[in-house]
Amino acid sequence: MGRHLKWAHVYRFYEQLEPLLKQSVPKEDKPRGCRVVVLAPHIDDETIGCGGVIVKHVAAGDRVAILTFADCTPDRIEEGRAAGKILGVQRQDFLPFASKTLSSLAEPEQRLREFLRAENPELVYVPSLLDRHSDHVALNQLLVTATISERADFMIYGYEVWSTLTPNVAVDITAQQPKKAAALACFVSQNRANNWADAALALNRYRGVTTGAGNYAEAFHRLTCARHRELIARIWK
Repeated sequence: MGRHLKWAHVYRFYEQLEPLLKQSVPKEDKPRGCRVVVLAPHIDDETIGCGGVIVKHVAAGDRVAILTFADCTPDRIEEGRAAGKILGVQRQDFLPFASKTLSSLAEPEQRLREFLRAENPELVYVPSLLDRHSDHVALNQLLVTATISERADFMIYGYEVWSTLTPNVAVDITAQQPKKAAALACFVSQNRANNWADAALALNRYRGVTTGAGNYAEAFHRLTCARHRELIARIWK
C-alpha cells in the first residue's frame, strides 16, 4: 500500500473547493448516528480532533468505540484510558503496531475490518484525508480498503490534528469544552514536549468564531464512503 501524493491533483482538489469557500459552513448540533467508531492513528488524536463531539454522542446515549493503531505503549495506553473515561466512551482497543508501518503490513487492515464488522457503525471519525502525517494518510487508505471489502455505507467525518482542513460542517462544543480540556490534560507524555491541549482548544475557539457555531467548535470534512474512496484515488497513487 505504499502510495505517493500527487501534488498536482491536490491543487486541482483545492480548486474544486474554491467555489464553496464563500458559503457558510453548515452547523450540526450533533452528527447523526447512534453507533459511532473513532479511528485514531495514535493515542490522543481522537481527543484532539473530536473529543467534544464524542462527549455529545455519549450524552445522547450513542455508543462510541475507539480503535487506536500505532505507538500504543503501556504509559500511553494508561493516558488514553484515563481520557476515554472522562469522555465516557464504551470501548477502546489499542493495536500493537509501530508508527510508519501501517501501510506495509496486512494486519492493520484486517483488524480494522474486524472492528468495523463488530461495531457496525453508522458514523466513523478519522483524521482528514490530507492530514500531514504518514500514519494519518495510511489510516485513510486502510479505511478505503475496508469500506470496499465490507460494503460499508456509513458517513465519514474527517477531523483535524496536524493540518487544518476546509470544513463543510461544524459542531458547537462550548458546553463540552471543560470535559475535552480535562481529557487532553491526561496526555502528560505528549503535552510535555508540545502543549497539545492548549493548541487544540485554541483551534476550537478559532473554529467557533469563524463558523459561528459557538464559542468553541470542532470542524470536519463530512463525506460518504464512496466520495472518500473517490478523493483518495484522485489524490494518491
